[in-house]
Amino acid sequence: MRRAAGILAVVLLAAACGRTDCTGPAGTKPNVVLVTIDTLRADHLGAYGNTTVRTPNLDQFAREGVLFEQAFSQSHITVPSHLAIMSSLPIVEHGVRDNLSPVARPVEVLPAFFQRAGYRTGGFVSATHLGPRRAVGELMAPHLETFAFPRRASQPFLAEETNANLFPWLRDHCREPFFAWVHYWDPHMPYTPPAPYTAAYYDDDPYAERFTSLVGARHPWFHYELAGFRDHLAPQAGAVRALKRDLATSTKGVRQLVLYPVGARGATPDETRTLRARLRSVADAVRPRVPMRAGLADWLEGVRDARYPLARYAAEVTYTDAQVGALRAELDRLGIADRTIVVLTADHGELLGEHGVWFEHLGLHDPTVHVPLIVWAPGRLAATRRTDVATGLDVAPTLLGLAGLPAGPGMRGRDLFGAAPPPGSIVLEAARGDQLSIRDGDWKLIRTLHDVSYAPDFEREAGTVELYDMTTDPNERDNVVAAHPERRLALEQGIDVWLTAHPAAGARTPAATDRAEDLRALGYVE
Repeated sequence: MRRAAGILAVVLLAAACGRTDCTGPAGTKPNVVLVTIDTLRADHLGAYGNTTVRTPNLDQFAREGVLFEQAFSQSHITVPSHLAIMSSLPIVEHGVRDNLSPVARPVEVLPAFFQRAGYRTGGFVSATHLGPRRAVGELMAPHLETFAFPRRASQPFLAEETNANLFPWLRDHCREPFFAWVHYWDPHMPYTPPAPYTAAYYDDDPYAERFTSLVGARHPWFHYELAGFRDHLAPQAGAVRALKRDLATSTKGVRQLVLYPVGARGATPDETRTLRARLRSVADAVRPRVPMRAGLADWLEGVRDARYPLARYAAEVTYTDAQVGALRAELDRLGIADRTIVVLTADHGELLGEHGVWFEHLGLHDPTVHVPLIVWAPGRLAATRRTDVATGLDVAPTLLGLAGLPAGPGMRGRDLFGAAPPPGSIVLEAARGDQLSIRDGDWKLIRTLHDVSYAPDFEREAGTVELYDMTTDPNERDNVVAAHPERRLALEQGIDVWLTAHPAAGARTPAATDRAEDLRALGYVE
């Protein structure tokens, strides 16, 4: 962290030495800056109604720009969602369905359009799995003249390091139109903001015996060190042997089902429930002996007060907001703010205990997919708030439209300031094609296409349907599918139409047999 602060100090010192001449020719096209903030829930911004988390810089962009109250990421996972933003293609069409998947087919991405229009292009990302070794970066790299990214997944850049890479590039290219993609990683796990933000929202002892709110929390299994899981299971040898016999599977198969019991099947529903209860009992007996994964969740070891990690997430948001403010200040200092369009959004949100998921972005409930979307274009757009639905698919055609460039013919989103009307409904996609959700007005339906075990307390069988009235139940706690059969039918017909147009969506990407692959798919290990 001191290294990052030192880098930023050098950049700011250079900036203070004098103003760069950024005078461009008359009629210069607008600059475009796309800021994607990883793992940022919309409800953690003051502009979206939060009264606790301090986000003055994002709020200022929102006051001066256009804020979309109902904006949603196309998925809940970084690489597929970013590629949807950059290509305006649903995940099933661009074909990259998790963070590990390779490029499935040629896809035209946003910087290619700007490059062809004579723009200088640069990418400045804070996580290596958005660099050129993964699908988004591989597709972007040929169209980015400068591409700055960290070299290791275990060492993402702080936002100030990303700014330290970005600001000299801005000074070097401020006389001509440019497109810059800026990605900040910080709100992603682990929540470890730099000082002084660490103590911004918490002043207590999170390990104190008097706290119990996080005691017994069942974290997603990839928060744990699973390399020695077989040894941790040894005291449960008798239960494992019985399960191996009753499930007619191998010892390795039992280990996998202990971690993900939704895959267990019996001859009858009652037998299935009994088998899964036995598997969960073994898991609960083992979990206290399994250490948290180093560099990801080890900072949670022994924490008893849930307010502590929630405060750390909020602090990451406030820290990132400060770096957004530094970017705004640099645009002002260079004298190019009035000819620069800035779009700020997120690839997905985060579950902070909702739906049985602690500190991860899994599934298609709103805390995971409701994201900020702010479009700031001085002199081009009047400040306002909009209530029509927008998704990540709309970002690319909107940016191109604001720059006076045509959208790609295959783009599925709409120019949010063009003539196309809002869609009647939107469909969002889970990783590997496991779930789909459809939202139409105040109603939202989630259909599970394949068994999912997102976390010990969040599992869904294939065929599960959830229906929520978002007006009366915005937290999606009450599945009213049985009470509203006509609403279920209408929304399921919408999903069926979508599946007919995208038949590959129903085909599941094979799940990894080695759960270390899940970590790589989520971008947590090399």
